[in-house]
Amino acid sequence: MNPHSTVHSLRRRACAALLVPALGLGTAVVAAPVAGADEAAATAATAAATEIATIPGDADFFALPDATDTAAADLASLAPGTPLKQRSVPARINNLGDMPVTMTQIQYRTTTVTGEPTVAVTSVLQPPVGVQRTGDTVMYASFYDSMNPEDGPSRVLARGAQSGMLDYAEAAFVTPLLAAGHTVVMPDIQGERGVFAVGREYGQIILDGLRASRDTPAAGVAADSKTALTGYSGGSIGTGWAGIIADDYAPDIARNIVGVAEGGVMVRPEHNLAYAGEGAKWSGVVGMALTGMAAAYGDDLSPYLTDLGKKVVAQMVGVKIDDAENTYDHLRWEELFRPEYPTPDDVPPIRAVLDDTNMGLAPVPSYPYYIGQSGGGADQQKTPVHPTLGDGDGVMLLGDTRGLAQYYCDAGTTVQYEEYPPIGHTYAGPYWATQMVPWVNARFAGQAAPSTCGSVPAGNSLTD
Repeated sequence: MNPHSTVHSLRRRACAALLVPALGLGTAVVAAPVAGADEAAATAATAAATEIATIPGDADFFALPDATDTAAADLASLAPGTPLKQRSVPARINNLGDMPVTMTQIQYRTTTVTGEPTVAVTSVLQPPVGVQRTGDTVMYASFYDSMNPEDGPSRVLARGAQSGMLDYAEAAFVTPLLAAGHTVVMPDIQGERGVFAVGREYGQIILDGLRASRDTPAAGVAADSKTALTGYSGGSIGTGWAGIIADDYAPDIARNIVGVAEGGVMVRPEHNLAYAGEGAKWSGVVGMALTGMAAAYGDDLSPYLTDLGKKVVAQMVGVKIDDAENTYDHLRWEELFRPEYPTPDDVPPIRAVLDDTNMGLAPVPSYPYYIGQSGGGADQQKTPVHPTLGDGDGVMLLGDTRGLAQYYCDAGTTVQYEEYPPIGHTYAGPYWATQMVPWVNARFAGQAAPSTCGSVPAGNSLTD
């Protein structure tokens, strides 16, 4: 067993121990007789959706369309978000007590960042019996951060969490949303290809997962369900990009979005590579990002890489974040790329991907935003303060999130931007959740979104 994985799991247990009382949760959501059926949600799907194949077994449910059969050819003819398979299984969320949650899982058609048809899976969790349903939907994007689809939330929820992630931290994020009566949609944001840090593809998977949920009667999601997008860390990549592209990619979903809550945000990946690469804890994640981005965009980096760079890319194929952390003391551009390519501008495929994943170069979303970010990276995560980019939480930069908030504010978006105590990236997640839950509940209640525009500190440039 990787000792760093054990440490990461213990940290998540500690986070949850702090988070559960902070959110006012006990050890379980107590079951009671069913108060009544949600008939509105049951009538939301299209007639075609009633023909979705029900596939109970893991192997057959997660099986991908065979490139040699008609299913693969048919995939391209289907609209993004079309459900392909469904099943209803118990959601096995351990270590938070008994929580009788019904879960519908859906495999559906979505689109890669390069425009090719592909498939993804989402899990739709309904409130426990006895909890009055609001009819509202929260998309929660997990920070599972793995290029192996076997680590995705759909598998973990179905088999019983074993990694420590959903057992402790993220289960405690989702539980109060279910207890409030909301439906929670948890897509496997890295897809069945196992991409990493590719915001546009994450966002398309999320939006198509919401479409599939609405078009699957068993999921119980109404076509007009008010929807909030939420996610922290790796989940914030998908959440933020789903908000950015929703109007153009999925206007049918966009019309019902009431707000976006994200924390620990990767705004301009070029800056994260320079900042996070300086510390042992997060430098391996820099290698994951380079590997995952190149694979998603179909780029071969080998002509540009040093021997160390080639070794890093080979090591990062199919890994999860626990295995990448604390692998290298640091990973710097000049260590990974040959001397004739001294900057990202000298590697055309890298330059193109970094620009395509920069939120500061993307359209401004119109929905209210809650953005939370901590500092403390030097003390808590051992990532030095960058000489020009400044401090961050160890992997994400304060200056970049400030810049994003100001960019949105300047365009007229309502933004509540909050900086947390200097507690580092790991412990800021639970703190973010304590702010996210009431913010989401207030949006569903129709309350006006608060704004801190006008008091956002000066941030980093997102374009220069």
